[in-house]
Amino acid sequence: MQLSPVGPSSHVFLSNRSAALLSLKRYSAAATDARRAVALAPTFGKAHARLGQSLYFLKDYEGAVAAYEDAIHYEPDNPITKTYLDKAKSKWARQKENALKKSSGEE
Repeated sequence: MQLSPVGPSSHVFLSNRSAALLSLKRYSAAATDARRAVALAPTFGKAHARLGQSLYFLKDYEGAVAAYEDAIHYEPDNPITKTYLDKAKSKWARQKENALKKSSGEE
């Protein structure tokens, strides 16, 4: 990455490093690499999916939904991403419901 930060395959390297960081549970760093990969190759679906996964584990479900939707836009036949999108949507709905309850004093 240091030798070729914006080379022709840099988006793949960043996306792969994002996957490795996800395995290490370094979600913020994984999100950073995924965002950089997306910036270099906006149509690379795997980078969007890895961003979604990073944001999911950071409990940014709204961001995860957006990233997974982008991933599906570029890789519409990926059933795993569709599954994760459904999970993120469910978590986001629950998060919004809990915030609404909290703001109305229903807790």
